[in-house]
Amino acid sequence: MEAYQYECASPDFEQLARVISDLFPEQTQFIERPADDGTPVLTVLWVAMRFGSTARRITMSVVIAPAALARFRATPARLRDRSFAVLRAYVEATLGSLEEMYANGETVPREITVDLDEEFA
Repeated sequence: MEAYQYECASPDFEQLARVISDLFPEQTQFIERPADDGTPVLTVLWVAMRFGSTARRITMSVVIAPAALARFRATPARLRDRSFAVLRAYVEATLGSLEEMYANGETVPREITVDLDEEFA
């Protein structure tokens, strides 16, 4: 069995999920879902063990602005490294801020959104 679960309708969203998967514990689910406006969103569902004495189910939604997503999809596969690096940096920073919140005694939210726009593609 694969350590991560990918439920992405489009290959480019699965590729985005695979770029960040090692930042999360095994058994994390990466799901491509439509937002209210129909734009696809990469949803990451995982059980966080490091934010308290009990496991917490956390949902991270990676929302890419429609224009940036269109540019990304128009970019040849061999030229997508910059977009992957931006995605990874934003997700890492978000996870780091969750760890800071926990370290400061603040409640870590169960739902987080990472918004990507011009910087992504």
